[in-house]
Amino acid sequence: MKILVALSRFPFPIEKGDKLRAYYQIRELSRNNELYVVCLTDKMPSEEHLQEVKKYCKHLEIIQLSFFSRLLNLFKGIFGADPFQVHYFTSPKMKDTIAYLVSTNNIDICYVQLLRIFNNIPFELPTKYYLDYMDAFSEGMKKRIKYSHWYEKFIVGIEARRLRAFEEKIASYFDGYSMISQSDTDTFSPTLREKIDIIPNGVSEEYFVTKTPEIEKEYDIIFTGNMGYHPNIQACKYLVQEILPVLQSKGVKTKICLAGINPAQEVTALKNDDVIVTGYVPDMKEYLIRSKVFVAPLFSGSGLQNKLLEAMAAGLPTITTSLTNKALKAKDKKEIIICNESVKFAEQIIFLLNHPAEAGELARLGRLFVRENYNWRACNTLLEKSFKNLLS
Repeated sequence: MKILVALSRFPFPIEKGDKLRAYYQIRELSRNNELYVVCLTDKMPSEEHLQEVKKYCKHLEIIQLSFFSRLLNLFKGIFGADPFQVHYFTSPKMKDTIAYLVSTNNIDICYVQLLRIFNNIPFELPTKYYLDYMDAFSEGMKKRIKYSHWYEKFIVGIEARRLRAFEEKIASYFDGYSMISQSDTDTFSPTLREKIDIIPNGVSEEYFVTKTPEIEKEYDIIFTGNMGYHPNIQACKYLVQEILPVLQSKGVKTKICLAGINPAQEVTALKNDDVIVTGYVPDMKEYLIRSKVFVAPLFSGSGLQNKLLEAMAAGLPTITTSLTNKALKAKDKKEIIICNESVKFAEQIIFLLNHPAEAGELARLGRLFVRENYNWRACNTLLEKSFKNLLS
């Protein structure tokens, strides 16, 4: 098949969930198909990063969206009904580029990642259109209202309502759809829900390489992710401001690592002798295998969390919330531990730190669960099958 992949970001280096999904889908789809990739960027990639993606593409087109264009697009969003993020990523040049490539290369499928670039897709061309919603963004934004600052709540509320209407409205323009998890799909209307393919995320094989027992554990607790993303910021604050004091009250001294790109000021402010804030790290696995327990106190956001997949695949006993496990579907107290309030988090952390045999068994079963259910080759076989079904 000839597949055009339309993205809102250049997919490398892998710093965010949408980039991770795009990179591995491109890599796997390129095995049996001819790929034409068109993506936006705010900053042109280095030659090294460019070549890493280019080797999987028949054609790669990168369109820079200037700061002024993005600012103007956001201003227009004040007076429009579409989500702010749809306005933000609007690019007439991207639309013209896609139209040209589809028309001149007999493209079979135009695969669009995320509704945010809907305005950039030229519909009614002789091809099939397939949208990857990824997550129910409206649901994630709705949950975010509760944890937003008072001055953010109004805008976040508007965006949640706009996203909900937009998710349903644009469905008629596409011939097929996908989402990462069933739990997010269930938030859509029954009519749309039954048409959506579930295409999970996977984990890179390098995470399943057996870790070296001799590696010294530097951190008792680790949490990872894009530290400029609101749900992750709130999780970091909850871990340090709610869970850590409970641990300290019980006489437990712990070293916490908050590892990930773009730490917001609220995250860097948490740094002290017991809390490490790394910023960008070139290899997240190195930090995971130097840690004892992965803790993800996420109470907002949506979809399947790649950070959990990577931590479990790297062999860490993992603790998270029922909200986060809703998409993952791991078994509580067998493959993962579920907690929803600070005292319970602290109790389970103490138990795992003091009982290495039980922690090891939880980690082993968690790793096996991820390996059997979430690997990129199997996930992209599902995606390729969806494309073939659409064409037939």
